[in-house]
Amino acid sequence: MLFPLTENIHYKNNALHIENTSIENIANAIGTPFYAYSHARLMHNINSCKDAFTPYGIHVHYAVKANSNLHILKLIGEQGLGVDLVSGGELYRASEAGIAVEKMIFSGVGKSKTELLHALEMNIGQFNVESAEELALLDKIAAELATHRAINHPNSQRPIINVTLRVNPDVAVNTHKHITTGQKGNKFGIDIELAFALFQQYQDHPHITLNGLAMHIGSQIFDVAPYRKAIQKLLALVKDIQSFGAEVTTLDLGGGFGIHYENTESTDKTQQAGLEFATIAKVIAEETESFKGKVAVEPGRSLVADIGLLVSRVNYVKESNPTPFLILDAAMNDLMRPALYQASHPIKEVVKNAEDVTRPYDIVGPICESTDIFAKSYALNKALKAGDLVAFFCSGAYCAVMSNSYNSRDIVPEILVNNTDVKVIRERVNQETLLKFEEERLIKI
Repeated sequence: MLFPLTENIHYKNNALHIENTSIENIANAIGTPFYAYSHARLMHNINSCKDAFTPYGIHVHYAVKANSNLHILKLIGEQGLGVDLVSGGELYRASEAGIAVEKMIFSGVGKSKTELLHALEMNIGQFNVESAEELALLDKIAAELATHRAINHPNSQRPIINVTLRVNPDVAVNTHKHITTGQKGNKFGIDIELAFALFQQYQDHPHITLNGLAMHIGSQIFDVAPYRKAIQKLLALVKDIQSFGAEVTTLDLGGGFGIHYENTESTDKTQQAGLEFATIAKVIAEETESFKGKVAVEPGRSLVADIGLLVSRVNYVKESNPTPFLILDAAMNDLMRPALYQASHPIKEVVKNAEDVTRPYDIVGPICESTDIFAKSYALNKALKAGDLVAFFCSGAYCAVMSNSYNSRDIVPEILVNNTDVKVIRERVNQETLLKFEEERLIKI
């Protein structure tokens, strides 16, 4: 079966199905646009990931920013995965989803004092600190919290605050400039020299247990070479840190494992797959073989991207030279990736026409912005007309989480399909609901 189709998202009698449910039937029931996710595909991806990393003892923490829907998080947590969080909101969602606090990693370059305090009070498993300034603030808050506890709960045990420094290894990766995170000039991480100095400064600290190194070099990476180079840099730093008696017991190696979005009809399997879990797991195991401690990864997109579709209806076929426009009811507020960093998604008709004759379209949305373009000169069936349905594949990651109400548009619903069981897992957020947030309220200053 050619990418982007899978055994979970496929055609049956020329009609697109997600598992055993017709996409057209869902669209007729709830309206368009909407996101739909395959439960079976999510389970397949999680199991593939666990099968690759678990034999090497590598811990898996799902990067919640890829898709933070509460129901998706619950399913991921039920399979035993931890989570990587980058905001207080994600921390709240993970807690509501029942994720154990010891399996939470709190990352993020700009955590607020309120977020840090809340995470400390929860006693989460690991902080990934990204600057000397953040570490100083965490130290200050921890000291204040320790004093408060000593006064109010004199017999309570001091919580262990596990801190890992996110290092910027300055490794170049072949990806879009907006999703590279591990080179000098990126806002993420700490220079290796500074990380060394901070380990010296915080050795035997009364409140902070500085015991790990982390990295995340970017997203959509298909080559293992940058990972090898970055891991080797971290391990060299580990040796330097150990030289003055400090311990490094955790290596958090991030994610960014690439998946293919191209609508390729090639039979070459290397063009139909991304960076396979088994491939990167083997590389990590080889490079960290001598490291005695916890090794973790943080996949996000590679777990959830291909579980999802964005389904949209054609509003107009606007004849134009040199290329006709296919104007959809979905827009850049529903799917930001193409406008944000020129991303592409495979697009297919929901119902195949008997005559398989195509022509190029510029596929656009109705928003009043010239950047509201999903694809240019994209081949779809020549017979497409207003009212027909199309689907954007690989829309499970960085899609619904980025949706918004620009142009006063509704925020689209999310659907979870398990065989023939169809559930709304996020309701459509309409203007009536949105206006409730704009009711005035007097604040006493």
